[in-house]
Amino acid sequence: MMKILALDLGTKTGIAMNYGQFPGAQTIKLATKTEVTLWGKHRLTRRCDPRIARLCRELLKIETPDMVVFEDVEFSTYTYQTQLWASLRAAVWIAFDQPSVAIECVPVTVLKKFATGNGGAKKEAMSKAMFTQFPQTRPDLDDNAIDALWILKWAERNLSRMKV
Repeated sequence: MMKILALDLGTKTGIAMNYGQFPGAQTIKLATKTEVTLWGKHRLTRRCDPRIARLCRELLKIETPDMVVFEDVEFSTYTYQTQLWASLRAAVWIAFDQPSVAIECVPVTVLKKFATGNGGAKKEAMSKAMFTQFPQTRPDLDDNAIDALWILKWAERNLSRMKV
């Protein structure tokens, strides 16, 4: 079985995996709203954003997967949002920069269509579809962990036969 790590990148990052000591899903909080506000006052959200270092530390705790998959988010509204997401994505590339690890992404609309049949589905529909299709899913998971689980399910269906 291919070991897949699925990530829903953000200040609250959803993580799902099908291997290791703790397979399943969780959400890690890279910052509180208060921290982000304080860091902004010191311009740390524009340079040396602590969320990037926190994500790297969390990723380095995880047993090396065969594949890492994350949502291919396309932002165009806010420069800051684009810069943060690009930095989180770069942290993933750096943390798993090994020839034996494939790094892939899935477009948001493709993931939503896979989960719900609707490429424009809202978070509530994604959650409802997860609990309907996979009733064994832990009910305490938030939308970040749910998205990471959907990324994992999509990767298992579409990418698990790839040769790394």
